[in-house]
Order: sequence, then structure tokens, then C-alpha cells
Amino acid sequence: MDIEVLKKGRLFGSLSNQELERISKLIFTRIYKTGRVLFFENTPGEVMYLVLQGLVGIYKSAGGRQEIQLAVLGPGSFFGEMSLLDNQPRSATARIVEDAELVVITKKAFEQMLETDPGITSKILIAMLRAVFERLRATDEKLRNLVTAT
Repeated sequence: MDIEVLKKGRLFGSLSNQELERISKLIFTRIYKTGRVLFFENTPGEVMYLVLQGLVGIYKSAGGRQEIQLAVLGPGSFFGEMSLLDNQPRSATARIVEDAELVVITKKAFEQMLETDPGITSKILIAMLRAVFERLRATDEKLRNLVTAT
């Protein structure tokens, strides 16, 4: 795996070349076609993804067959990280919006990184937390705008 590509994303941006080399042995890439569902809301999850190319839509069911698009994620974005950290079902559905190349990180690989390379893993966890905080702040802002608009 090309470590230069990994450096471009926020998830691995703070890692050195040596650290990237170490984790590149535990992760892999896959190519997915438009329309492919990566996972469904309320199903078990043991994989997270980093978008190298293409677009991925994140959807939440709104009752019945309706879905709300929460986000469209492009290169450098990651998603599914909650599945590596808790044992809860997926909180949303992820679907390929435009042919995509994704880095795949399994829960098993992540746990191995935690055990063998806690320094590297702590940098990855900090990147995850920053992204989660940004998402939470954006959601707070959307809610605030909804409340003030009514």
C-alpha cells in the first residue's frame, strides 16, 4: 500500500513514514462500484473505512422506506470508526455514491495495533475523536438552526 496516499487523509496524517509502514501491513484497499451498500443501519459492524477515491453516502432511516442523507464523504474522510470501539450495531447505512477506492481497517487489525503499537494507535484515536467532535458540533449547529427557524 502506498503510504503517501495514506498521509493525505486526516486519519493517518500525523503518522511518520515508519509508523505508516507498520500499519500498512495490517490494512488493505478495496474498490467498490456505485450503489454498493457497505453496511446497513442496525447491523453488527467490525470494519471502518477511509475514502481514497470516490464518494460514500451515509444514511439514516426515517421510518418506513424513507432515508435521510446525513453526509456524502469524499477522499480523506473516514467512517465506521464506532464499530471498532464499541459493540453496538451500526448507527447508519453506508452506500457508494460514486465508484470508490477505500482503505479497510478491521476490528481485529485495530485491536492488534492497540496491542503492538499503542503510540501509533493513540494518534489514530486522537484523529478519530477530533472528527467525531467536528461532526457533533455540526449536528449541534443544524439543530440550533432548526429550532431558531421555527
